[in-house]
Amino acid sequence: MCGTHPSAQMFPFAKIPFRAVLLSAAMSLIIAAPASAAVDCVSGSKAAPAELITACSAIVDQTANPSSDRAAALLVRADASARISGGLTQALRDIDRAITLDGKNAKAWRLRGDLLREAGGDLGRAAADLSKAIELDAEDAEAYELRGVVYTNQRRLERALADYDRAIKLKPDYAQAWSDRGATYYLGGDNEKAIRDLSEALRLDPNRARSYTNRGAAYKKLGQLDKSVADDGEAIRLDPKVPEYYDNRGLSLAAMGKYDEAIADYDQALRLAPKPNFFTNRGDSYQLKGELGAALGDYESALKLDPNFAQTYNNRAVLYKKMGERRKALADYETALKLDPGNDNAAAGRRTMIAEIAKFGAEPPRPLAANSGNGPSFDCATAKREVEKVICADPQLGVLDRQIAETYERMLKSAGKRSAGDLRKTQRDFLATRDASFRRPGYDLKKIMQERLQKLNAMES
Repeated sequence: MCGTHPSAQMFPFAKIPFRAVLLSAAMSLIIAAPASAAVDCVSGSKAAPAELITACSAIVDQTANPSSDRAAALLVRADASARISGGLTQALRDIDRAITLDGKNAKAWRLRGDLLREAGGDLGRAAADLSKAIELDAEDAEAYELRGVVYTNQRRLERALADYDRAIKLKPDYAQAWSDRGATYYLGGDNEKAIRDLSEALRLDPNRARSYTNRGAAYKKLGQLDKSVADDGEAIRLDPKVPEYYDNRGLSLAAMGKYDEAIADYDQALRLAPKPNFFTNRGDSYQLKGELGAALGDYESALKLDPNFAQTYNNRAVLYKKMGERRKALADYETALKLDPGNDNAAAGRRTMIAEIAKFGAEPPRPLAANSGNGPSFDCATAKREVEKVICADPQLGVLDRQIAETYERMLKSAGKRSAGDLRKTQRDFLATRDASFRRPGYDLKKIMQERLQKLNAMES
């Protein structure tokens, strides 16, 4: 059974963008810079980060200024630095200084905890900082919400939910808290509550792309695929540059059997970011659609990007099994289990392949002999090319191959010398193109073979 990459469906663990509004929402202090400065060191200022840094530095560098003023200026400067590429380290240094100057500044502890979380570093330290902020200001809804995010990332879901509850009680219109609580309910398997909270988040703020895609994931778990597709569509409309949104919608479309639409979404996801799970998911749709060569190509592309991606080995094993390649299927199942010992699908597949090899042997079976009248024009027992093995594994392709070969031979016998030479050339070109192209994404082997047969029939008539 094909599976999908777990993280491709929801984003509760993704880094929530740094709250640039934290200072403006929490600090009432406005620090005027010297008259010569172009802008003031003001929290929430719309001035460019570089200008804010300059203005705040003028206050920080004046040791005669009160410690509380210098600490506040350091926080504004940290906020500005955090919005500059590569400025996170400097921002953390500034907050460390601010805490040294004013250890009772709850906003400083909260901001440092958020930045530590954003940096993906020590979540334990981030939680400790946010706890200190709450100790200093028990009414700070944002500190509770941020600590909830840290707990969610640590999978301490009960603690996270308690913090979101507190944040929402303090600030009932806090869309971010509703959204993050919904994501946490999803992680705990309570999809109905997840949908309830995410819907409330969207009522409060209908422009939250991530809330849409997370609600879509919950709908998908409940089997409400139409709603899932619609929510992912809204996420894409709001933020069309996030590849995971296309991948998510592709998963729902594939579950609906709409493989061509799913493949189109995976194509777009891959254009934005060539990730192994996107290749794997597209390979699954190709496999389910019957385009085994394209599926194999996608699985191999995924493994080039991540040779330790267990799910890809499992899904390629399913493909090899369809192709009769029992030895390769068993090897892939074993690799999947080595990388992910808890993969139940791989464990079941491995047991099945061991039993089949014991009964039938490791070599690919001969599903249809060349002279059976029902299979390909060649002997599957001696097939070497991958495209031939794909044709042998699919009875429809086998019949098409035989029909093409029989029509070609019949035309060749009745053709003149010159036209026979032209006919041989077109057949050689067809076979060469087929062999070279069948593994390329989007190449529909069945369609190409049908078109070749139709062309030969038209020429014969």
